[in-house]
Amino acid sequence: MVIDVSRRNGIHWDAVLPCEMLGIYKPRPEAYQSAASLLTAAPSQILMVACHNFDLDAARGEGYRTAFVHRPAEWGPAGPPDPVPNPATDVAVAGFAELAAHLGL
Repeated sequence: MVIDVSRRNGIHWDAVLPCEMLGIYKPRPEAYQSAASLLTAAPSQILMVACHNFDLDAARGEGYRTAFVHRPAEWGPAGPPDPVPNPATDVAVAGFAELAAHLGL
């Protein structure tokens, strides 16, 4: 469903790996390690995209590149619990269109 909705909106992912499929949940290191293994890619070749620091921090800890996408409505009217990206994040953008432009897509 994520892939169908993304494509309908002009977003094309190489892969979407839900934790339910892995049987290991973020932010456990094994989740990121398993994803890299399934992709047959080095963690440094993977860009983890999220709107919350806990996920990006854990991915970075496993060697992933990271992109923080601001999504102020993600958590409802109160806003996200951590709206400011960690300064260690590789890319911080206001939305997916800006991320695509940043990546030259």
